[in-house]
Amino acid sequence: MGNFSDRRFDLDDLLKDVSELVSPPEIIIRLRSALDAPGSSASSLAAIVAQDPNLSAQILRLANSAMYGLPQRVETVTRAIAVIGTRALYHLALAVTATHSFSRLPCELVNMAVFWRHSVFTALIAHDLAQRCNVLHPERLFVAGLLHDVGSLVLYGRHPDLLRETMLIARGHEPLLAGHEREILGFDHADVGAGLLSRWGLPETLQTAIRLHHQPDRVLQAGLEATLIHLADTLSNRTEQGCFSEYGPREEVIPDAIWERLGLDRQDGEECCNDVGWRFMETLSVILPQARY
Repeated sequence: MGNFSDRRFDLDDLLKDVSELVSPPEIIIRLRSALDAPGSSASSLAAIVAQDPNLSAQILRLANSAMYGLPQRVETVTRAIAVIGTRALYHLALAVTATHSFSRLPCELVNMAVFWRHSVFTALIAHDLAQRCNVLHPERLFVAGLLHDVGSLVLYGRHPDLLRETMLIARGHEPLLAGHEREILGFDHADVGAGLLSRWGLPETLQTAIRLHHQPDRVLQAGLEATLIHLADTLSNRTEQGCFSEYGPREEVIPDAIWERLGLDRQDGEECCNDVGWRFMETLSVILPQARY
């Protein structure tokens, strides 16, 4: 594929170039400020969300979906906050708005239906694994799982001619794809995604998780979130519904150290994939109501 060791491409320049296209909207900035402000209340957060009727409707659909399995239907955003919490509401709003922003990026090389199916499936597995590990605010992991590959939309949208061969050679094998990207550009789609999502206010732990999700040796040295996202991505690729490849599921090796780090085993992984399967289409339709998948 040629020698690209001179690293002619600059990650910072790429991030600056596309930041305006995928900058967080005003409502997310206001929600984050309100959440961090002392004395913030459920009603003040609900008032911000209510200014966007479409966002309000999607948050309520998520709160009432099988993702939460609430015993009674939630009718208002204020009630949703009372039931699922203020941070959960913020993370759901972040998931919805970020997905809309990134889905508008033009990208001729990526099959968008496959891309978002993989993203949503990975998000649901990440959320479930986080719950099994008793991780605080598991919706954080839903957001990271949902957005872990958005850097691909930027790379393959900006450099289609340069990366077309890479896409064909990899045939949906994500670690191979990332390796070729690093050879050609000096960075990969995970680096791009982490850089862009820092502008959305994702915590450093989640930025790191996204940056390292194709590097199992390094995730074991990072926070628990990094191991969770790597595992969720790998498990998703083993399924028909959630695989990144158009060529079908791929059995990637999961080192024993990954399971040991999380205090889980292979049966936990199988159960997560099975549990996610029946919630998958409902969640996908809420996150991307206008998409064809």
